[in-house]
Amino acid sequence: MRSKFTWILTLFFALIVQAGFAQKPVTGVVKTQDGEPIPGATVMLVGTNQGTDTDDEGKYTLNLKKGDKIQVVYEGFKSTTVTATDSGILNVTLVEDDEYLIPEIIVTQYRTVAKEKDANAVSTVTSKTIEGRPNASFIQTLQGQVPGLNIATGSGQPGSNDTSVILRGAGSINGNIQPLYVIDGVPMSSDRFRSLNPNDIESVTVLKDAGATAIYGNRGANGVIDVKTKTGSFDSALSVKYVGTTGIATSQSNGYNLMSTSDYSTFLQNARRDFPTGGFTDLTAAQKKINTDWFDVFLRDAITQTHTLSFTGGSKNLSSFTSVGYADYEGLLKNTGLKRFNFRSNLNGKNDSDRLHYGTNISANYSSSNQASSLGTAGVNQNIFMGAFQSLPYLDPSLYTGTGASASELFSRYGMASMPYLLMDKARATGFTQNEFKMLVNGNISYKLTDELTLGNNTGIDYQTINQNQWNKYDSFNEEYFYGAYQYKGWVYDVNESRMVFNSNTSLRYSNTWNDVHSFSAGAYLEYIKAHYKDVRLEKRGFDPVFWSDGGSTGWVDSSLNFNVYSPVASMLVQNAGLFSYFGNASYDYDSRYGVEATLRRDASFRFTGDNRWGTFWSVSGRWNISNEKFMEGSVFNTLKLRGSYGTTGNQDIVNSGMFGGANLFDTQYRLANLYNGESGVYVYNLPNPSLQWEVVSQGNIGLDFGVWNNRLRGAVDVYKKQTDDLYQTQWVSAINGATRIPANFGSLKNEGIELNVSGDVIKNENTRLTLNFNGAYNKNTVLEIPSEEGWTWDGQNLYGLREGGMVNEFYMYRFSHINPDNGNMLFIDRNGNLTEEPQDADRQFLNKSALPIYQGGFGIDFEHKGWFVNANFTYALDVWRFDNEYYFYTNPSSIKQNNLSNDYNDYWSPTNRDASFPKLSGSNYNYAFDSDFYIKDASYVRLRYVSVGYNFKKKDLDFLKLSGLRVYAQGENLHTWTKWKGFDAESNRTSDFGQYPTPKTYSFGVEVSF
Repeated sequence: MRSKFTWILTLFFALIVQAGFAQKPVTGVVKTQDGEPIPGATVMLVGTNQGTDTDDEGKYTLNLKKGDKIQVVYEGFKSTTVTATDSGILNVTLVEDDEYLIPEIIVTQYRTVAKEKDANAVSTVTSKTIEGRPNASFIQTLQGQVPGLNIATGSGQPGSNDTSVILRGAGSINGNIQPLYVIDGVPMSSDRFRSLNPNDIESVTVLKDAGATAIYGNRGANGVIDVKTKTGSFDSALSVKYVGTTGIATSQSNGYNLMSTSDYSTFLQNARRDFPTGGFTDLTAAQKKINTDWFDVFLRDAITQTHTLSFTGGSKNLSSFTSVGYADYEGLLKNTGLKRFNFRSNLNGKNDSDRLHYGTNISANYSSSNQASSLGTAGVNQNIFMGAFQSLPYLDPSLYTGTGASASELFSRYGMASMPYLLMDKARATGFTQNEFKMLVNGNISYKLTDELTLGNNTGIDYQTINQNQWNKYDSFNEEYFYGAYQYKGWVYDVNESRMVFNSNTSLRYSNTWNDVHSFSAGAYLEYIKAHYKDVRLEKRGFDPVFWSDGGSTGWVDSSLNFNVYSPVASMLVQNAGLFSYFGNASYDYDSRYGVEATLRRDASFRFTGDNRWGTFWSVSGRWNISNEKFMEGSVFNTLKLRGSYGTTGNQDIVNSGMFGGANLFDTQYRLANLYNGESGVYVYNLPNPSLQWEVVSQGNIGLDFGVWNNRLRGAVDVYKKQTDDLYQTQWVSAINGATRIPANFGSLKNEGIELNVSGDVIKNENTRLTLNFNGAYNKNTVLEIPSEEGWTWDGQNLYGLREGGMVNEFYMYRFSHINPDNGNMLFIDRNGNLTEEPQDADRQFLNKSALPIYQGGFGIDFEHKGWFVNANFTYALDVWRFDNEYYFYTNPSSIKQNNLSNDYNDYWSPTNRDASFPKLSGSNYNYAFDSDFYIKDASYVRLRYVSVGYNFKKKDLDFLKLSGLRVYAQGENLHTWTKWKGFDAESNRTSDFGQYPTPKTYSFGVEVSF
């Protein structure tokens, strides 16, 4: 009887359990935060392949049991996981994705704060802007996205590091002016990012004002760019995503209006007519039949491709993101390009009590690049772009037969006009490669000692090695011409560079809320940075041609044959750097209406000594969320926040040499040299200054964030003033000290500006969204004080000088007036306002023009309609000036029959053309033009930076392919530029351009596939 009763009881409980775990139809509605239904959203049962899509009213039905987890995915919204109950109804609200809106939570190295409660000037760019773009560096993708962030690319060479990034104006004269970069909590030892995969980036946060940057102390003077890479989510199914692009890059056009052979022949005929004694001989009949486009000889249409495969998922206590990537960027110049391989693994974990959290970020990256050397130089046998840009059109490239001997013979025949043949030989017989390995490793751990108190540590390593190899083949023209007297020729130069930066940050953080209205948080931090650098170089000339291999350093010739020529030259440089800091911050919020925050930091740097080794930096900031006040209820404002900050930061890189330079400025330094009467001797190279310290930047900022009509119109405006004191400059001292200059902290400059960022949803409904965006910045840079009794200084060489009341790198040149109609010479304005044909250095004047733009920003559209999308972004820079060195050579009488000319040069002075744009061909004072504003040109521009057109497939359309997402698109970069600048690229970051690698325009096709 007992056993029968036990059996019946067991069956009864089994039925209850079975009923509790039996699947049954569950219905629900998927909506937006505004309550709008979302049709076409994917609802999947986690851990299975069971799922469905929502209908036109956002409804779905799925068989579930209590405790089942469903994941809801829809393009443009964060994927959400919810747990089924036994109610039979499971509604889901999706939040718009960070990729489409600025995130509501701002996460940086030291701060995690809700955007609503942030009192600082901070801008964030999400992965939507960065992912899938055909740029080797993510820095180029940020251009025009952040108000006040001026990005100018000086080279189109794939993997080039020639990009300047300036936030809120130049804050130093001789020191570093670029921001600090932090990737997953690891500060970078350099701003070289060619080895990092942009598709791994989740967001880039730009910290602008002192309230946000003071916590970085002596490295935060120029702002901070904080990069977060992608991570997985807990309790999420495995997601596999492929992102790939393939495209073609072509050269941008220029406005130089270069001559064809026919144009050149006509020019020479007219020149001989106008100046019979000038020796302007015409072309031969054979030359007139040739019309070479040297662009096609040296340049090409380049193929680019990128591929990234990522895996994202998570269990209850562990989440992961893993990616592998490959990219191949051909360069416009033949034999140049970049190949890159990437691996990343980001893990995050926690324990069941949710008190212990930990994570690791590991990134291994390798890149190999072939580069062009001697760019920007005037060597007719060195700078290949001179051959592409300036070679005479009536020369036949087939005359060069592919040997150094052939180039030598053509040089003997044509002299300096043989430039393209010499450079064709260089392209054949030289090489310049850089192989880079970069590893970023970061580990973090935190433990909640109590519900309010958390102890944590974040430790990271930035490790980088670079191997650079240059070689010049034994049979090249350069070797034959300069070393033809020696039996063995050939040259190899190897550089092996390694650097490692170790960073450890320990924190103790407190956070608590009282009565639901008072919130307080504080943190105490201890940070230690140690960095090591080693550079080993070997240079060798003289190789046996039997054993020669390009770049292989094989076939060394023993130095005993000729010690002065064949002996190798080796060198090694070892540098170390270190920083130690302790700091804290605290913030208070009342009812999400009022908030204050303060930061205090003490830093010690290896660059300074004594009491100056330590510096103190601080900031205070506050906000008033006006829109959260009761009197704002019912208004059109969803967001209205007034904020302000003031504080100080430091710039320890006062010599602009990166992490390691300037380590011995407080020591006496000597050098060996040939001194009096040619005798070797020792002289004082650097006078010590133990009083040296970092430059100090004080910055005040007032900002207003706004959003109206359900945030259909949203944006921010900021006004700031930033002043740098204790500038690092050299001061003159009496030569009795053994030197005439001493490094010192003296002088100041300021930057004042306004920034505006605004976006508006012109159309926003179930099927269509059209958003317009604009950002702009105005910055006025003013030098306040320099170490000069006259209030100005010029080094006697550069095109620019420095004066109190002027701007950094202000042009200091002769002022050109007009062409003298009587004799065809150039007329200039002297210091007294009179005209002269022979200006002196004393006649130079400051032009109130600089190569740094006064206005810059971007604007664009973001359009979606039933899966179709169009994105376009324009960038602009206004009131920016540069010296057009290229145009100088295209309109120079010494260039006639040496290199190509501009058709503009036909407007030269002659007895029948007295109102001319250029002086007479035999003018006596044309050499003054190079030092005048005659070639200072307006480099302002508006550029169609980026366009993307594509389609997002709906989940129901992909079921037969077993895909969860598919996005295809076509895109273009640098498509068109509106500018008065004649050169190949108005965007260049140089004061003067000559023979540089042009930035390409790129057309590509992309696809994103999710499994």
